[in-house]
Amino acid sequence: MKYGTKWPVASMRSLSVKIGLGILAALLLACLGNSSQVLAQAPPLPQGCQVISPQAAVLAGFQPQWVIVCVPQEWNGDLVVYAHAYRLPQVPVDSIDNVSLLLQELTFGGQNVLAAPLSSGFAVATTTTRKNGYNIEQGSDDLNLLVQYFKVFVAPTLSPFAVHKVFVTGGSEGGLIAALLVEQFPDTYNGGGLALSAPLAGSPSLVKYLGNFRVVFDYFFPQIFKNPPSGSGLPAFGAFDVPPQAFLFWDSVYFQAIGNALTANPAAREQLFHVTRVARDPKDPVGSAIAAARDLLRFSIFGAPDLISTAGGVPFDNRTTIYFGSANDLALNRGVERVRATGSARQYLNLFYLTTGKLQRPLVTLHNVSDPFTPYSNELVYATRAIFSGSLALLKPLPVFSYGHANFTAQQVLGAFNLLIQQSGP
Repeated sequence: MKYGTKWPVASMRSLSVKIGLGILAALLLACLGNSSQVLAQAPPLPQGCQVISPQAAVLAGFQPQWVIVCVPQEWNGDLVVYAHAYRLPQVPVDSIDNVSLLLQELTFGGQNVLAAPLSSGFAVATTTTRKNGYNIEQGSDDLNLLVQYFKVFVAPTLSPFAVHKVFVTGGSEGGLIAALLVEQFPDTYNGGGLALSAPLAGSPSLVKYLGNFRVVFDYFFPQIFKNPPSGSGLPAFGAFDVPPQAFLFWDSVYFQAIGNALTANPAAREQLFHVTRVARDPKDPVGSAIAAARDLLRFSIFGAPDLISTAGGVPFDNRTTIYFGSANDLALNRGVERVRATGSARQYLNLFYLTTGKLQRPLVTLHNVSDPFTPYSNELVYATRAIFSGSLALLKPLPVFSYGHANFTAQQVLGAFNLLIQQSGP
């Protein structure tokens, strides 16, 4: 039978199943969040999308988190699920701010990219996940649960047939989740995946990149985090002993202090970026340097305590790292903070997640060539792993020759998705 045909579910399901689905639907509708409140704070959802509140999500087997399910008028039998990017751990998981951030993330150039797959007959589902911060483990579990929820409770109301294909997509940290799911669950995500600006070299490499920037920044600009704000009660702190309350002073102290320091000392600024090799916009090297530094250091201040808690210790180790590119590399390597990792924390990052490059389903990637947060070198590392695993034919990298992190147009994102559809076959 043709997918996308509207089937009268009443004639295809037993009375007990109909009653069970009806009761669940009634419970979910009774506990739905105030959609008008959600949409008032976020870009509008396409027609056919329903926001399920954390209270209702619990009834469906989730943790208290937001779930969005979008169903087209004529379903083609396929499902697309999306894993969102990194969220600050200080944002409560049941806050509607998560929905606003999620919908903003799916909007490129003012266009919500959910509308295009819906108009082509794809169902789309996403969730804000049970945990903010570092959530590769929790996010991948939640995506698996989301697929099961759709198959058990949504698909039977649309068609008498099982879901045909499931595609997983994700942005930034969510792109790493997408890669994990394609590698580890090829039967579930039988359509393959799309990773946008993802740290495809894996979590250990990303943490190394972020940690290196922090310790080298502290070497050249020790006054920022070694001199606590007056009256704050904060101690001086390094890269991985960030006080949990330090983020409270980001807006009032650190944000401006970072910009002032980089502006006032151009020689140190240039050395910082030469050593760390963080990408800058050639059209605005100073402004992009300040913006990139703030983004990378923001993760340190807001995210380091959560990362350590999640991984069960410090996962960063630079005791044998040799830094070069400064005016005095000997002094730099003598003076930079050295951090010792916890073995179990490094193992945790390998589990969640060090990519293998072993693919049984297609994986399309989209990445800015000059990305200050997840360098394009991630793509080269992953391609090398795919070569050694014999999976290169299933990997389709799409470079975008511009500066920024996930700096794409809607056309570029949808073009990458269309390529994934072609690669997945009939």
